[in-house]
Amino acid sequence: MSGTANAMQELFARAASLLLGNEVDVAGDHDAKLLLQALEYGGESSNRLDSVSANRAHLLIAASRFARVFELAAPDAPGLISFGAQFDPALADSVHDGSPMVGVSGVGLTLQEAFQGCIGEGIEYLSQLQTGTDLLLKPGVDDWAGKLGPNALELAAALSERRIQPERALSWCRATKLTDGGEVWLPADICLRRPPAQRDFAPPFPLSIGSAAGPSPDAAALHGLLELIERDAAGLWWRGGQLARSIPPQHEAAIVAEELLQKLRHGVATPRRTWLLDITTDIGVPCVAAVSCRADGSGFAFGLAARPALEVAVRSAILEMCQLELADAVVATKRSGGSDNALNAQDRIHLQRAAINADRCRLLHPLAEYAAHPPLRATEASVMFRLIVQRLENLGIETFCLDLTRQRFAVPVVRVIAPGLQLEPSEIVTARLQDTIMRTGGGATYTRGVPLI
Repeated sequence: MSGTANAMQELFARAASLLLGNEVDVAGDHDAKLLLQALEYGGESSNRLDSVSANRAHLLIAASRFARVFELAAPDAPGLISFGAQFDPALADSVHDGSPMVGVSGVGLTLQEAFQGCIGEGIEYLSQLQTGTDLLLKPGVDDWAGKLGPNALELAAALSERRIQPERALSWCRATKLTDGGEVWLPADICLRRPPAQRDFAPPFPLSIGSAAGPSPDAAALHGLLELIERDAAGLWWRGGQLARSIPPQHEAAIVAEELLQKLRHGVATPRRTWLLDITTDIGVPCVAAVSCRADGSGFAFGLAARPALEVAVRSAILEMCQLELADAVVATKRSGGSDNALNAQDRIHLQRAAINADRCRLLHPLAEYAAHPPLRATEASVMFRLIVQRLENLGIETFCLDLTRQRFAVPVVRVIAPGLQLEPSEIVTARLQDTIMRTGGGATYTRGVPLI
């Protein structure tokens, strides 16, 4: 996919129109048909528009509104397909006029997978942005204290102490408590991306964690919940010092990893060394860290994933690892002029992490033992979501959900919040992380405090 930004925007719009069945608008549009075929969306319209086609059309419409959508080549993984995109936050609401452009990306083995990951991430971000129609509340303490459990109350108290103007009351968003379906209120600044001038406090963790777009609300909610579990596992491993375990070489996950890496690394003269770590926690949902480095142990990169099945987690973690390798290559390009002036804060974290020698860091080498993964006996996203929520409840971890789907994008977006889980990165240290550090001595023993993300 190449061409000027305006030409690509128009092409995405015409392809969406064709997919929606508007033949009059795009009659004989060969390029739009080719785009649909390349994305495996099909090039023929029909009188009946199903939910899958509608979702795909909405992704194309969103892409047509972005400032840029482009492909990237991954030098260490030629088999990886990667899309990047940039957009103006004002697409969500004029209250964000003047905000800097935002960049997102997506990867996969097919154009469809990479495109949907990239544009979906953009819609997720835009849907989180506060709009003029969002209802925020300013309740008194007695209004919400009785409806939140201890983890949520502790988080709310910690966030209240971070107020930019201590005399100003917090704003709150309505959310649903998943264990009983009841309505609760949570601090607005961990629910929505608000304009800086309107924030009560600076969010202590990225608001992207636990938020997801999907083809259905159930799929989006499940993806968001799995991301929370993934980051909790990463925090207990990297900052908590909880050593990873091995994946049995005869397990289907190990076979999937080998076949996938052959596809991704094919054609590279000196492929990076790659291995897997099982960082599954007491929750039991499979969590994997895929790790790679150069032959001498330098250039450490990683990918994280929590999925209902170990082999699916392995696949996702490896793709994310290759995405990070690509990000590191972009940072190297920025530095090629001999100056670090072009680097942003995230770029500098990349450099710190990549400087770790993977051969010498104990956290990057698994124990010779295997984790337990109690099966999630379900195939539907809604059922798996409920089963995982129940597991969390059994551990005393409450979960909350917000539907952030915006009519202007028409793609389901859900935010899941679980205050008892440790986020990574986060300025807030939960009891789970504190307990792990007390037991192990902490990950800084091995990392010297270098952040993972």
